[in-house]
Amino acid sequence: MLIRAMIWLLLAVLVAGCSQSLYMQGRKYLDKGEYDPAIEAFYKEIAANPTSAEAWRELGVTYYEKGDLTKAEDALKQANQIQPDARIHLYLGLIYEKQEDLRKAINAYTTSLSLQPKGKMASMTRAHLDRLISKKLEADASAAVENESIIDTDTIPENTIAVANFDGSYLSPELAPIAHGLAEFTSIDLAKVHSLTVVERLKLDMILKELELSASEYVDPASAPRMGRLMGTRRLVTGSVVSIGEEGLKLDAAIVNTVDSSAVRPQGVEGKLEKFFEAQKEFVFGILDELGITLSAEERDAIKEVPTESYLAFLAYSRGLDYRSRGPEWFGASEQEFALAVQYDRNFQQANQQLRAVTDMQTAGVEYQDSFDRFEGSVRQQSDRQRPSNGLDSRLSSVAQNSGTIPRSSGDSSVDPVDEPSNTGTVTITGDLDAQ
Repeated sequence: MLIRAMIWLLLAVLVAGCSQSLYMQGRKYLDKGEYDPAIEAFYKEIAANPTSAEAWRELGVTYYEKGDLTKAEDALKQANQIQPDARIHLYLGLIYEKQEDLRKAINAYTTSLSLQPKGKMASMTRAHLDRLISKKLEADASAAVENESIIDTDTIPENTIAVANFDGSYLSPELAPIAHGLAEFTSIDLAKVHSLTVVERLKLDMILKELELSASEYVDPASAPRMGRLMGTRRLVTGSVVSIGEEGLKLDAAIVNTVDSSAVRPQGVEGKLEKFFEAQKEFVFGILDELGITLSAEERDAIKEVPTESYLAFLAYSRGLDYRSRGPEWFGASEQEFALAVQYDRNFQQANQQLRAVTDMQTAGVEYQDSFDRFEGSVRQQSDRQRPSNGLDSRLSSVAQNSGTIPRSSGDSSVDPVDEPSNTGTVTITGDLDAQ
């Protein structure tokens, strides 16, 4: 039996050797910038092995480098159907950015991170993604202001809601940032209600920037209808935070209907500073009661979850949000505050997320506002070559493994395993994007 298996293996080598050399030839041509012969080699490989995700992917990369974005997208999508990997979605993101389809680019980069969440390339992708989201929100805000006179409020979905920055001007300077933190967590909690669609709070900052307004100029509910219409939300929650004595606080809110400019005011909530989240949760439930929303047990329990019981961690987190909202020149101060929040409570999930995000921004360099060229270069430099396992192409690996001559590979431990395509008879090994 062993001799028979070896004979089949040798036959497979003879059949597959040509195909393997075609793939490697294509890679060599691509690395040298010789795109036409690379394309020819990859097409020949695909003709011999139509389910080679590597060949389809590298064909897409080659077309991208050549400047044919349509064919690049088609080839990359074909590779993704066979075997998804992070490199495919990085290049899809680059294509969509060049086509100025920011929504698709954001989705592609997010998918890339889900497939390869760790490493230097992942950090750079997160930083680029943050800037891209900000760019899209800025573009949306600019378009909303430009087209304000023709906004059709009837098209704004009934279930949309947004939370404005709360007015903390009545607080002492050292406490004022908690207004930002309380608004942030109010938005986070409302997003846990399945029947509501919460509009991204960053969009509000972009609209204020576009209108050249400060936060203090719109906290009055009288100006909320305009802000809500520009944000594309049916309701806008405004709020204020006031100190009660030395150890208490009071939260008040107005829920403004941006269509008819009407407003309702839930009952105000009072609480102790050291029990700030008790007051914030009661505040959120008051808003939902005023909206007439009946919560499921699951939604109610999710809202009741307390991110941190540390007042000092929450205060540092709120300062971090405040600094970050001021722009890139404040990212260093923001990073320090988020790090301090994590120091006070290492299980403070939102603080950890914000710290990672602002650290990525710092690492990538604050200076590159138009970051596409640098990020594109990083993708080229950091992306793994993803060569076939065992020095064999996917068809040869399959023959050898099915014969029992070599064991099946369990895959690269640096990435999450991806289900093998059904009925293809191929084994694809995905490498680490950060491998050099």
